Amino acid sequence: MTYINVGTMEHPMHLHGVDQLVIAKDGFPLPAPYKADTVPVSPGERYTVLVHADAKGTWAFHCHIFPHSEGAQGMFGLFTEMRIS
Repeated sequence: MTYINVGTMEHPMHLHGVDQLVIAKDGFPLPAPYKADTVPVSPGERYTVLVHADAKGTWAFHCHIFPHSEGAQGMFGLFTEMRIS
């Protein structure tokens, strides 16, 4: 998947249960891809990551700045789930 931040705030994207393999930044392949559970995506940046979906379950996938993904009414905004069966 590719993260594209067209906004004005940083979004550290976090995936529970499965590592993200960061393979490119701003469309250019990285000489040394690396694993991360959180990928900080600043304004104007693009990151391409691979996820080997081998951990069965339902995993939270969200911005790690909690006001961007969680409020008084529960989860919203930059929050979704990855379901692996």
